Amino acid sequence: MDKDKVEGVKEQLKGIADFTIGKFTGNKDLELKGQVEITNGSNKKDLADFKDNVKKGVDDPDNPSNE
Repeated sequence: MDKDKVEGVKEQLKGIADFTIGKFTGNKDLELKGQVEITNGSNKKDLADFKDNVKKGVDDPDNPSNE
C-alpha cells in the first residue's frame, strides 16, 4: 500500500471517530468535521488507486476493481 492510500485511510478512520464522538455528545461541529474528514480520506484513497492504475497501464484507470 503506498503512502497516499495509507494517509487516506488514516484520515477516514479519524473522521469516523470524530463523527461518532460528535454524534454521541451532540456536538454538531465535531460531527460535521468527521464527515469532512471521511470524504477527504476517501478522495485521497481513490486518487492513490487511480495513480496506481495509471502506472499499471490499465484500460480504465478510474475503475477501482482493476488489477
